[in-house]
Amino acid sequence: MTSIPDDTLRAYRSAIYRIDGEPPIDMIIDEKNDAVASLLARHGVTSAVFLTAFNPFGEILGEHENAVRQEALVAYIGRSGRTALAGAGIDPGGVWRAEVSLFVLGADEFVADELMAVFEQNAVVIVREDGVPRLRLHRRYR
Repeated sequence: MTSIPDDTLRAYRSAIYRIDGEPPIDMIIDEKNDAVASLLARHGVTSAVFLTAFNPFGEILGEHENAVRQEALVAYIGRSGRTALAGAGIDPGGVWRAEVSLFVLGADEFVADELMAVFEQNAVVIVREDGVPRLRLHRRYR
């Protein structure tokens, strides 16, 4: 079994996962967030998945390639009939550029695994109604 490099895992765990809105909601892995729990309740869902299509399996791509991948993710979610809110994965240290992301309402672990496979992501963030964002790794790393 392969593994995600430690520095990459540290980056995922320290990132700010921002859901756009007024005001924006900033999530941190494993830190309870009442604002995101309220957001789920307002939308009548018990879970959501935060992800990007940028940089497949950690391979850094150019702006155009990442934009095309993200457009494909937006279209994929649209075809699924799910609602998604815009967001961004942000490095609090400013070492890497923010990654445009989506917060897919109503998505669960099964949807998370599907999205990671289709959009070649090492991990996503899943949030349940308790409001605690948790890192979910791709099947190949579990």
